[in-house]
Amino acid sequence: MKLLILGNHTCGNRGDSAILRGLLDAINTLKPETEVDVMSRYPVSSSWLLNRPVMGDPLYSQMKQHNNAAGVMGRVKKVLRRRYQHQVLLSRVTDTGKLRNIAIAQGFTDFVRLLSGYDAIVQVGGSFFVDLYGVPQFEHALCTFMAKKPLFMIGHSVGPFQEPQFNQLANYVFGHCDALILRESVSLDMMKRSEIDTSKVEHGVDTAWLVDHQDDSFQPSYAVQHWLDVAAKQKTVAITLRELAPFDKRLGTTQAAYEKAFAEVVNRVLDSGYQVLALSTCTGIDSYNKDDRMVALNLRHLVNDPSRYHVVMDELNDLEMANCSQPVT
Repeated sequence: MKLLILGNHTCGNRGDSAILRGLLDAINTLKPETEVDVMSRYPVSSSWLLNRPVMGDPLYSQMKQHNNAAGVMGRVKKVLRRRYQHQVLLSRVTDTGKLRNIAIAQGFTDFVRLLSGYDAIVQVGGSFFVDLYGVPQFEHALCTFMAKKPLFMIGHSVGPFQEPQFNQLANYVFGHCDALILRESVSLDMMKRSEIDTSKVEHGVDTAWLVDHQDDSFQPSYAVQHWLDVAAKQKTVAITLRELAPFDKRLGTTQAAYEKAFAEVVNRVLDSGYQVLALSTCTGIDSYNKDDRMVALNLRHLVNDPSRYHVVMDELNDLEMANCSQPVT
């Protein structure tokens, strides 16, 4: 069997990397003979962090090309694509409506042809289908339907559903995939409240829990060994921080308020006799637009004893972060 795992934004988000790695480890354990290809928007850094070959995502490349189109005509086409492209794709899939006769971009046609070479497509989990991320999140699924290939969505959190066009596509895609395996129950509750098709929902887990930590064979790099040595000197609490956007407004808070509140937590930990190790699940590697290290550095100005607040600036992968955290209290 030949599988394609797609939907990974970047392994620069070490949470997404662990989710992908866990799925790969599970497949290798259960069906080691399976041939698996992996696709990501950031293939170079993802391949390095995952330590395996990773293909580039042609739909992401096409989107960047379209968004960078110059001139008045380029801007007009961008507006039209944003408004109608996904309705055109949905019409092609369902073979209904006037939009089905409109030509789709060559990148979609080429991608459908690429998918035809696989026995099944797996859309890897995480919080991928969120209304604030927009309808382009469904492009891979719609192309999979056009290729008439089985689609398994594994380890997802979905929603909220507060945008009509997003909800329309979610209702169709989630109702026509072969399985939508959720990692928690809140997503199912949101689907029911928003009247999104739940017929293909199955209860599962976050596939990050399936990672083989390779405890017996793990060899720490110089950077990992350095932080292991730091953690061994004093009782240590490890933390991670996040840039909240675009969810800050929906959460009813601000980045500054979040950092102030977290600094108060850190100060309590320091006052209790611990040192703090700030690890980052997202870094700006390969031009990724999130870097939690900057949030951690901001916090340094708010803590009472910066000498016991350590910001890890190294590019550690998810396995290295896990092994850094093992001896941490």
